[in-house]
Amino acid sequence: MRSISIRLLVVGACLILPLLAFAKVPDTALRDDAINTIRIRPSETDPEIKTFDTYHYAYVNDAIIVDHDASLTPIRNQLLLWIPGTQEKENESPGAAAGFCKLAANLGYHVVILKYPNNESASACRNDADRNAFEKFRMALITGGTSAHLNVARSESIVNRLTKLLVYLARVRPTEHWEQFIETDGTIKWSAIAVAGQSQGGGHAALLGIKYQVARVICFGAPKDFSQAHHGPAAWLTAQSATPKARFFALNHQQDHQACSPAEQLENLHALGLAEFGKMVDVDQANPPYRHSHILETNYPGGKIASKVAHTTGINPRNAAVFGKVWTYLLTEEAP
Repeated sequence: MRSISIRLLVVGACLILPLLAFAKVPDTALRDDAINTIRIRPSETDPEIKTFDTYHYAYVNDAIIVDHDASLTPIRNQLLLWIPGTQEKENESPGAAAGFCKLAANLGYHVVILKYPNNESASACRNDADRNAFEKFRMALITGGTSAHLNVARSESIVNRLTKLLVYLARVRPTEHWEQFIETDGTIKWSAIAVAGQSQGGGHAALLGIKYQVARVICFGAPKDFSQAHHGPAAWLTAQSATPKARFFALNHQQDHQACSPAEQLENLHALGLAEFGKMVDVDQANPPYRHSHILETNYPGGKIASKVAHTTGINPRNAAVFGKVWTYLLTEEAP
């Protein structure tokens, strides 16, 4: 393990003031010397993990979590679990969500960016006759198992990787109290975890919220599970949810056609039940708290852009000055 204290690049004064105003955080909240970036290879936490052994990343604001600085935002006592989207090649970097995740750390979260077998896309299921194909694909990655498109060992699964990482962090970094995210029986304490992700990772986050009672679900460019074979949202999107739907949030782009069209994406969010909390809100034309909607959209930067660019626009750290207040809303809006 290598622990590096780094300076947090918080996108300048144009972002800092809106964030402080919306999140009601004191002026001293963004201490740029307090974020620790922690890199740990999955195999360090469990020798049974043999593949996709590029670094997990974790972020902690020591001033909040360790020093209990009363001038800063309070400890949230929640873990933000970030699940990346599909990547054709293994990547040693934290990926596109680093800015979002560091902001979460400054808002009092413990943060983990989890590396897992993510070189196959769930979109492989969109023409399958099996109505449960998407769920089987995702659950193979979440808990280990077999679907028509992949076979994942239990040791390589998202749940095992997160469990072993939390146990490892609790042991080697005791002052940060990672043990609070582990039950007494050694399993994950899902009720203290906010799950978030982009693209395929956002779909995993939503399904985790269906299967386990979590603190919050945040989807960027997701969930994309729309069945072309059955001309409708994947069956799991309408399943009974362990997590109250009031804790689910999504941000999507109007020009994102990856895996499904924007209209189909909206059908998925309606199937998930998020329209119950208000109509979709265009964040380009509104300010926090966005009428407390749980379905947000953007068309930034306003002109025509490629679908692949649109797909990652809302989480791209280069757009932090634009979306910082949206990220803060997604991370802090009341989720009963």
